[in-house]
Amino acid sequence: MMKTLFVSDLDGTLLNKKAQLTETSKEIISGLINEGMLFTVATARSQSAIKYLSSLDVRIPSIHLNGVLIYDHSKRSYIDCVSMDTATAQEIIRILKYFDRMSFVYKFDSDCGINVAFERLTNEVERNFFEVRKNEDYKSFQQVSDITATDDEKVIYFTMVDEYERLRPIYEEVCRLPKAKATLYSDNYSDMYFLEIFSADATKASGVLKLKEMLGAERVITFGDNLNDLEMLRASDYGIAVGDAVDEVRQKADLIIGESFNDGVAVYLREYFKKQASPKYS
Repeated sequence: MMKTLFVSDLDGTLLNKKAQLTETSKEIISGLINEGMLFTVATARSQSAIKYLSSLDVRIPSIHLNGVLIYDHSKRSYIDCVSMDTATAQEIIRILKYFDRMSFVYKFDSDCGINVAFERLTNEVERNFFEVRKNEDYKSFQQVSDITATDDEKVIYFTMVDEYERLRPIYEEVCRLPKAKATLYSDNYSDMYFLEIFSADATKASGVLKLKEMLGAERVITFGDNLNDLEMLRASDYGIAVGDAVDEVRQKADLIIGESFNDGVAVYLREYFKKQASPKYS
């Protein structure tokens, strides 16, 4: 049987509408992992994803910040980081200041982890984003009067949450930068949108292909729901959308399965392996 790597997005795909991993999904997926299934996630989250993966007993590396970081669960550390060059980071900061809309700015330190700088919290969603994440291990938040980027720092990520009309002009301006990649997509838990900016060399797709090579997998099956999952679904051998995915993802997927709130990914995997002798031989 072909050695297959299964990679799922987290929010809106593996998690339900309350950002929860149901007991049914935990039971099915952790059971299949214990039988030998190669399963992990590719998510826009950083440290906040790890609690979910621990409950599933995920044993292979996971992809974080849309492909910027790869986390090794056995070592409890990041083993790959795609940072931005200083000139590009400085230009992004200039653009954000021009639009008077500064973001959370993630900087990576191999010893201390992720340091997040911000100038102000603009809306209730960003305040909640901060409150939920401010005490995570291997991650610190610091409010500063002026965001900067220097050669001594490794800037890896910009993220902000706001109304679509507020973020769209910033997105269009950043997209003109050759060494930056931006993704603009709806928040799964509010009527706001996320704008995330990172190196053009980092995507969920590139992270998945790195893992495929690292693990010696012959095939990749991926699951997603939102626009930041599209490249990953295209790059895989079989790209699957959950039933409540946005229209563009549903239209371009190879298969549409059950909804995220009905354990769509877990149920698919259970039925998939019923047709196989064992996950370890898939």
